[in-house]
Order: sequence, then C-alpha cells, then structure tokens
Amino acid sequence: MDVMDAHHPRNLWEQAVYARFLQKIDPFRDRDFFRPLTRAYTGDNTFWSTPSPEPDLPAEFWALVKKHLDDATVQTAARRLAAAIARWEPDPSRIVFAAILRAGVPVADWLCRLLPGAQAVALSLFVGLGIDQVALRRIQQDFPERNIIFVDGWTGRGGVSRTVAALNAGPLAVLNDPWGWADFSGCDEDIFCPTACFTGAATLGFSRTFFIDEDTLFGTYRFPRQHCRPDLVTAWQRLCPPAPSAPVPGRLPERFHRETDLRLHSNEVCRALINAAPETLYFRDDMACVRKDFPLLLALAERRKVKILTGVKELAEYRTRAACSLHIET
Repeated sequence: MDVMDAHHPRNLWEQAVYARFLQKIDPFRDRDFFRPLTRAYTGDNTFWSTPSPEPDLPAEFWALVKKHLDDATVQTAARRLAAAIARWEPDPSRIVFAAILRAGVPVADWLCRLLPGAQAVALSLFVGLGIDQVALRRIQQDFPERNIIFVDGWTGRGGVSRTVAALNAGPLAVLNDPWGWADFSGCDEDIFCPTACFTGAATLGFSRTFFIDEDTLFGTYRFPRQHCRPDLVTAWQRLCPPAPSAPVPGRLPERFHRETDLRLHSNEVCRALINAAPETLYFRDDMACVRKDFPLLLALAERRKVKILTGVKELAEYRTRAACSLHIET
C-alpha cells in the first residue's frame, strides 16, 4: 500500500503520507541513493528524481534543538495563523491540511490541535516540478467534503506559493511569510522556527521524496527506526499553544519580490545547512543578536565549517535577517 493508513505503519506525526514507500536503506551508509550536497536545482527537473542526503547529527545537537523548541514568537505566530484560517472556514471539520513535506508537517500538527476537527495528511511539492498530482487526486477523493489547505513551514522567495496558486486547489498557510506570498500566515517577519532543523531520519522515518513518473506517487526510501528521535516530535506537540480566546487581527499581505542568487530567510538558510553546501552565512544583526536569536544556525554552521559575516545591513533590502551563498558544482 502506498499511503500510510490505519493498516500500515504510520509516520511519527500520525499523518497519512501520500507517497510510494520503497526499500529500507540506511541514510548514513547508503550514500549512493542520494544526490551530492553541491548539486543545486537549476531548472532541470531531473534534479527531483533523486533525494537530498541526510546529515548524521549528534545527540548534542538534537538536545540543543529540543531546548529551543519552546519559542514564544513561534507560538504566537501559530495562534495567529490558526485564527486567520478559522475566519476563512469556521468549521474545522471541513478542513484537511495538506502538509507539504517536510516543513509543513509540524505546522499542520499544531493546526490540527488548535482547530479540533481538522485533519492533516502529507504530500510532496517541488518548485519547477509542481505538486504530486497523483497524491492530490487521491486526497481529493479521500476527503470530498473537506476544503484542502496546503501547509508549509514558511515562504522563501515565493516559489512554492506561486506553484500552489497555479493549482487552484486550495490556499496556502505558512507560519511566517516575510515576502507576503501566502494566503494565510502567522507572521510577516523573518522568525526562525526550530523545526527547520528536523530531518527525515530524525523526525519522519523516511527520505525526502522524489519523482518517479506522472502516473505514480512520488517515491521515498524507508529509514531504520533506530535513527528516529520521537522525543523531538512529542516535545513539539506538547508545546502547542492554546487556541486564541478572542479574534486575532488579520493583515493584508503586501507582496514583495527581489532577484538574488542568495538563499534568503533564516529557515531556508537552516535547510541549506542541512542538505546543501553553503559557502558563507550573512546576518543582518550583530553577533550578540545572532547568538540570541539564531543559536541553532550557529551550531550548524560551526559543524559545517561555514564562514559567518554579521552586521550585513543590506539584507534589510531583501526583508531578511539571514542569507547564505551556496557552493554549486555544475
């Protein structure tokens, strides 16, 4: 069976995953199944036919992540996001959240807790390649009475948002949206969400998905359960804030776009530190502020031996507090 359901092993988040589960491999030994860190998406969609590699992060790093999961700014953004969705659809039993793997999964988990009666499933979307159309059709068939809301962790430069909009299948909800491209968001600033550090090996139990063909669900490789850190998942779930007791004011997003070769926004920088090859990290603030607000980025950068520059005020022109350049081999 392709979908993890009640008669099949479920993921750690208890969300049905619409993907084709292939053989079990070890992400830290079977490296030939993954693309190199230095290979980047350049518009060639064959890039999405191979999953990105998984970092083997030590227990000390996961302890640091767990320590920083309790973040009041992130919790406030989640409450605002839930309130915005509730204004659009007051009856949560009419909502199914389609969490975009991977960043959308923890956010959709909280949204189901903040909006009891809503359900969440997970599927794949890649910029340029688009949504997993087979998965989307199955979700529409499985939840005919519910409105689909796509959920991602955040927006970068708007690529996922534009892809979702082109589907005309449902709005996009994200935790933070500095460039104003999502339909619903909890914050329009560059706030860091610690779940950006979550990996497939630690918090999902399977690889990043990859394209097989147009008639097949996107594929994924199973990982040994020994690599999973269910304590991270349960810690995040326990930290879900209470639902707003009163309406939270909404906002009208002002869409923004500016061309750059840099990877922008702190959560996207985190993902680059995990499954790409950053050359230099840039922060808008001084080092004291960076240590306070981005300790997990500093920990990853130290592990990867990435150069760091602080006080780069020009980043304000891109509505970001963090950015990075990438080492790419063609």
